[in-house]
Amino acid sequence: MSLTVFGASGRTGQALLHLAHARGHRTTAHVRDAARLGDAPATRVVTGSVFDTVSVTDAVRDADAVVIALGLHRDRSTALYSRGTATVVGAMRQHGVRRLVVVSEAAYPPHTRGPLAHTAAALYRLANAPAVRERRLQDSIVTTSQTDWTILRPTLLAHRPSRRPPSPPAPHPRAHAFSRLTYRQLTAQILDVLDDPATYHRNLYP
Repeated sequence: MSLTVFGASGRTGQALLHLAHARGHRTTAHVRDAARLGDAPATRVVTGSVFDTVSVTDAVRDADAVVIALGLHRDRSTALYSRGTATVVGAMRQHGVRRLVVVSEAAYPPHTRGPLAHTAAALYRLANAPAVRERRLQDSIVTTSQTDWTILRPTLLAHRPSRRPPSPPAPHPRAHAFSRLTYRQLTAQILDVLDDPATYHRNLYP
């Protein structure tokens, strides 16, 4: 499979490139700065902003599937999720690429379940209101994109695994608010759902 990764220099993106390489997939990494990829292997690297139509369209060319793993860091009010996702979806439409997997989060309704999760999500929304608005806009763009989309919504990502083995992605929010997953475990789930039509047009909760 030929896979294009947006947000490839982040922790999820780099872990995905490593595992995709190990599984024999061809990858295109779209990044602002190629040096930030570190030792993550990519068949092809395209540099540019996710707002840049030219570089995004080039990155999507010849892809069988696209993964969006964008992350806000310093300026959490920037339109990264909405504008970036809209640019990617437009490039997919131009090239006739249909398969899209988006890494989002389970930090706002209706993607929370149980009293503890609702409380944690309310506090998160108070502290990160601009980012949550961006996530909601991203959700709308993805779910109306006419692509074969899947949104994965992990609750807590870490380098060290929990003591419990990970469960397969669920079709509904987890009852426990802090289900921990490693980046490698998340990327394994991304690759597993890529060619599974049963996951199309679904929110999944690792």
